[in-house]
Amino acid sequence: MSFFTASKIPGKHLLGAVILSATGLGTGLSATAENLTGAWQMALSQNKQVEAARQNQLAALKQVDIARAARLPNFALSAEYIKLDSAPTLSGNSLAALPNAPPGQDMVSVPFEMQIAEDKAMLYSAVATLPLYTSGRISAGIKAARAQAAASLDDHQQATLDIKLAVAEAYIQVLKITELNTIARAHIAALSGYKNDVGNLHLQGLVSRNDELMASVALSNAVQGGISAKNQLAVASARYNQLLNRPLDTTFTLEPMPVHAMSLDDIQTLTARALQARPELSALAHKIKALGFTAKTIKAVTRPQVYLSGTYHNLDNDLLLDDEVLTYGVNLVWPIYDGGITHHRGGELQRQAAALQAQLDDYQQLIELQVTQAWLNLDETQQRIRALGQVLEQSAENLKMTQNRYREGLVSSSEVLEAQNLRQQSLGNHASASYDSALAWIRLQRMTGEL
Repeated sequence: MSFFTASKIPGKHLLGAVILSATGLGTGLSATAENLTGAWQMALSQNKQVEAARQNQLAALKQVDIARAARLPNFALSAEYIKLDSAPTLSGNSLAALPNAPPGQDMVSVPFEMQIAEDKAMLYSAVATLPLYTSGRISAGIKAARAQAAASLDDHQQATLDIKLAVAEAYIQVLKITELNTIARAHIAALSGYKNDVGNLHLQGLVSRNDELMASVALSNAVQGGISAKNQLAVASARYNQLLNRPLDTTFTLEPMPVHAMSLDDIQTLTARALQARPELSALAHKIKALGFTAKTIKAVTRPQVYLSGTYHNLDNDLLLDDEVLTYGVNLVWPIYDGGITHHRGGELQRQAAALQAQLDDYQQLIELQVTQAWLNLDETQQRIRALGQVLEQSAENLKMTQNRYREGLVSSSEVLEAQNLRQQSLGNHASASYDSALAWIRLQRMTGEL
């Protein structure tokens, strides 16, 4: 794969479009240029990490439905077939009157047996229960599920911000390396022209063989630098395609990065906004709440639980006058002692909540550091841009003057090559500072949770 750029003017820094072509013929814009917003949308719609976070969020919402369903009636049907080794039978003695017996001797005990059921039967039953009072167990469970769902939403937001930052970094990196690649090619072209000029002057006997050799060596070094820049562009482009979940050799065109006037707030203001907006902090806070409510549900299990119940049984016994039984009532369940299991589970949740609280406190300090670093990095890039404000014109003028003086025999070839290198370095530094500033701005927005 080869790469080329369009609308690039050496000496004029442009956050410009980059065109990647499988042919390298340079036929112009072959497709609609992608912008950063579109790249974000494409990445977020297909990124597996974001999809995983979204599925976790949906799962957490189902947990809320499960917790709320605990308030509804519970109804169950059951059927059971039984086979006994013998039919249930009652045996005993009964008193029977003897005819014509003397008084006091007219009753006699007579043994008997009576079958009360078949030796096989199909039993049916239906049971319905409705919780009336659970000592706050159900309501605490619902609140715990909602807090966990809120935490999963924060996790999804965090994944979204991370992907957006990664895409923006790759996008800017492609633009930056493309411009550096263009500068490298312009440098090669300039040295190639200089080498030809020196060769002609040498043929005329106006310069030494040493000048021609120095020009050749400088051109060779520039070609190696161009090869390295081209490889870096290929790697950056593959990384960008990977983030957009498409083949690594996909041809694409990037729009220029818009240059906005940056009005920086002070670090304290940005830090305060970050502490309010960062989803990582919100996620930890919601998880701590979820553990607290879960602890309440566990404690509620050891307190009175009152249910309304109704049961229907069909005994499948033709020997009974009525083999259908219907019962209903109010049931009270109060676990008094469970060996300390509930106590230990409550202690476990308290420790987990304390661990998350420690993470939350530490993360707050980390966010303060991240915002400070991002702010300082952005300020540094803006200072670099200001310092390089006139360097492009100065380096161009220096190169022109040195070349003229060389033609007049006033300076050596090494001074011309040094001026060429200074020109390339100034172009590269200015381009790097501009793109680094755009990247630092993006990273500051991520650190404040506003990307």
